[in-house]
Amino acid sequence: MLSKLSATLSGKRHTLRHALWFWLAVGTVAVLVVALAMSPAFKDLVEQAVDWAREIMAQHPVAGALVFFGFSALSAMLAFASSVVLVPVASEVWGKPLTVLLLWGGWLLGACAAFGIGRLAGPLLARTGYADKLEEYRGYVSKRMKFWAVLLFCIAVPSEIPGYLFGTMHYPFLKFLAAMAIAEAGYALGIVVAGASLAIDRPLHFVVAAGVLAVVAVAAGLALRARKRRSHRLPQR
Repeated sequence: MLSKLSATLSGKRHTLRHALWFWLAVGTVAVLVVALAMSPAFKDLVEQAVDWAREIMAQHPVAGALVFFGFSALSAMLAFASSVVLVPVASEVWGKPLTVLLLWGGWLLGACAAFGIGRLAGPLLARTGYADKLEEYRGYVSKRMKFWAVLLFCIAVPSEIPGYLFGTMHYPFLKFLAAMAIAEAGYALGIVVAGASLAIDRPLHFVVAAGVLAVVAVAAGLALRARKRRSHRLPQR
């Protein structure tokens, strides 16, 4: 009994030490982000990029909106693509509400496409390099997951993962779509607010918005890991 108690205390100390190092790393990254966002060189670079993109989108608003929507869909399917860099300019050209809608709609379209690829052509994903990446997350999901757990997963992991993974598992599409819609709506709103704040030289608003998104993602990830540990402790029937 003493050995069991000692092992339990040792495990708790290890968990506490791990948590302290984790939050120290998060705090360090936050400080670096604040310093970068407030640096004159970074502000000048952002202003130059915003001016260039604003001119292009202002001259071709319809085509620009379609490109932004399409690039948002692509970013929900491929890890190396990101439409976030275009958000500050899009917010100035089309306004925040339309930018949120375009970003959210594009992400959902990309997630649906990824789900379809995973469902219909799952074995082919091994040739694209996604097989190993999906295996890292497969232990967190199952076909019988409750909706809240799927929502938690969609919040916690990179946006290109859920579509392929739930597609290969033949998870009910409407449940997946509802979870992705809720998760991506929060991220789209937060990113547009952060991007717009950066474009109009309000670094504090940017840091707050980005910090909220980071805390939500980290909290969802921790809850997901806790759920996985609890499920492994359940007695096998």
